[in-house]
Amino acid sequence: MRSNPLATEVLAGLGRQGEARFSYLGLLSLQAIVLFAWWPKNGLVDVLESQHSPDTLTAVVIAVGVTTAYFALRAGAEELILPGQHGLRDWALATPLALGRILRGYVTGQVIHSVYLAALSSPLVLMAFAVSGGEWAALGWCLAATIVQAFFYRMCGAITHLMVGHHADASRFAVRTILFVVYAPVGFLVPSLSHVAFTARWLGERVNAQPGFAAGPPDLAFLGVYAGLGALGAFVTYRLLARERSGAAGPASGAGAGEARGT
Repeated sequence: MRSNPLATEVLAGLGRQGEARFSYLGLLSLQAIVLFAWWPKNGLVDVLESQHSPDTLTAVVIAVGVTTAYFALRAGAEELILPGQHGLRDWALATPLALGRILRGYVTGQVIHSVYLAALSSPLVLMAFAVSGGEWAALGWCLAATIVQAFFYRMCGAITHLMVGHHADASRFAVRTILFVVYAPVGFLVPSLSHVAFTARWLGERVNAQPGFAAGPPDLAFLGVYAGLGALGAFVTYRLLARERSGAAGPASGAGAGEARGT
């Protein structure tokens, strides 16, 4: 299968310096602050005698989830673009590529970018894992949930950009509103769809006390719902791109017809 130019752009942009990387370095600083705040303040002997593992890993993974969702929203709304990367609207209006191929490349690039961000956070996560202990499988589930959640928020950002992106202030307000209105209330109203609750289930004491803990209905619901909502967001993005392309083609066709009648 031929490589997709949108995914290729992402791969090329990851190796270049730019605002997107600088912005995530700021978010890495926030993750580091969380690591420091939840780092065990007592000695190792006191930690072992307490028979309770520190919550350092749980706190850091939750911080990674929040910051990655925020970054995904901003990237989807094209507040942050990798060096050499073009926007979705540019691909739809300035190239003859099929919209389906554009969307597939966009989604693939998003997943690649989210995995890359997780890799940037991995030193902090591994430090927290070293002090908290736990199961590698549990950590893997939590990072997978982070990437799936980021896919949903990237699609939310893309829809925001295509609908109100021409109004920069409105777009910025919408992006931050989505994060605060969706992320926090979901944790209280529907705990099974909360990344915080998901992480606490997998990395809490119940999991540490039971090696090989298997995914349950709440965990599968989280992954399934966010993947489904992300797919729905991708469909809406496709329809918005199709509308913009047809709208751009309409006036051009009308102008061409008028010229033909004039001649």
